[in-house]
Amino acid sequence: MADSTKSGQNSNRATEGMGGQGFYDDNSAVQRNAVLQQAERLRHAVGTMDLGGPELRVMDYGCGPGRNSMAAFRAVLDEVEALAPTLPVVTVHNDQIGNDWNDLFANIQGAGGYLDSSRPVRPVASVGSFYGPAASADSIDLGMSFMAAHWLDGAIALPSPGTLFFADMKGEARHAIEAKADRDWTLFLRERAKELKQGGWLVVETISAVEDLEDWSGLAAGGHKLYRAFWHIADGMARDGLLDSAALERFVFPVYFRQLAEVRAPIDREADLNATFEIVELSAEMIPNPYTPPLEQTGDTAQFAKDYVGYARGFSESALHNGLFDASASSAEDAGRLAETFYQRLEALVAADPGPYTGGTQSMTVVLRRK
Repeated sequence: MADSTKSGQNSNRATEGMGGQGFYDDNSAVQRNAVLQQAERLRHAVGTMDLGGPELRVMDYGCGPGRNSMAAFRAVLDEVEALAPTLPVVTVHNDQIGNDWNDLFANIQGAGGYLDSSRPVRPVASVGSFYGPAASADSIDLGMSFMAAHWLDGAIALPSPGTLFFADMKGEARHAIEAKADRDWTLFLRERAKELKQGGWLVVETISAVEDLEDWSGLAAGGHKLYRAFWHIADGMARDGLLDSAALERFVFPVYFRQLAEVRAPIDREADLNATFEIVELSAEMIPNPYTPPLEQTGDTAQFAKDYVGYARGFSESALHNGLFDASASSAEDAGRLAETFYQRLEALVAADPGPYTGGTQSMTVVLRRK
């Protein structure tokens, strides 16, 4: 599903923190909560469709290991079963070649999965970046994407002294990443416009940003406190001679959390997209930090830090490897040791004082229908 450890949509590195073995799935409560919020929208979309057959094709763009999107597929299948129980459904899971596909198909058929012998369901894989073709033209009835579309297309290298997070960048570098984010989102939409059938739906859940004049960046951008913690640790390791300072100065974590106006801009601006898509919904809401209630109940900052850094590692390790650890290491083993040091220091930082580096996540829902 979604916010797996992509260092950019063209990376082939495994899209799980710590190299797989279910780690991402086990440490992605934030992403899982985001999916659960979309079930009613997905059921509504199915309810508007022509279910006369011969089959219904539903696609998850940026699926990751897949456990988190099981609830979304179950919502769709339950609605289909209620309205057209004999209609065959093809469930298409899209992600990069480095995704943990073994875990994905184990999740599909395991506890909490959606495979049921009584349902005519056929799961398939679509391997490749969602910034390129992911399905045949006019073949998808319902596309969905959860906590994935904020990942940019490829690794980013821009002068970014003092930060690794887009919202804290300034001047020409900030303008450059804003322009890239606009190009990437426009490309994402154009590819989906080709793949969706007429009348088809696209439901996208992604991390967003809203204006916040109380923050010096001017934005409340997703989990910006956590990205500032990433910078704090990386800068300290560079000062200690563990990370390459030149690599750090040009490393930008390859995500961009768009504001509502930035999401609709290409549809308003580009004639082909305006002619293709109807904007059904464009909204933002806060996803609470699921790791905070246990902390408030127990006061156990050490356990909180362990859980929260597990979540952070699950989505960030690949990007940090590609941009920092690998560039600073003489071998894969050395890069692995740098990763361990980074996350150990991050856990100690959060355990000492969780407040400055933790908070909720601003989420955005985009619902489009192909005219």
